[in-house]
Amino acid sequence: MSHVLLSPELMSKPLDNPELVGPAIRAFAAVASAWCLTDSERTSILEQPMHVLLTVLPKEDQGDLRAQTMERVSYVLGIYRALHTIFPDQEQADGWLRRPNASALIKGRPALVLMCSGRLEDLASVRAHLDALGLDES
Repeated sequence: MSHVLLSPELMSKPLDNPELVGPAIRAFAAVASAWCLTDSERTSILEQPMHVLLTVLPKEDQGDLRAQTMERVSYVLGIYRALHTIFPDQEQADGWLRRPNASALIKGRPALVLMCSGRLEDLASVRAHLDALGLDES
């Protein structure tokens, strides 16, 4: 899978832009597939089932929900990118989420457990943790 999941043109748009919905959800679906996420895990990470989001998010009156969902997708795409930066092997990068992790943040559990908590802060924490690891690897 390409590491560029959304074009720079799309990434420059505000998170509540309806034009982002389709490409962002497709990018999320591609990452979820690479990570072998279950429907339940996908729903927990996005806080809504994907089929509902595709129906609801494009509507003009859904700006807040759209922005929140796009922020979640942004964290997931950042986590994917960070993993593929840190780990040169695709299987190692995509499997990292399911392996127990001894870091203070994750406390011996797989990172996916934290990511599926439903809390946006937990997605942000995993992303920040990986970004810090990526800097340490340089």
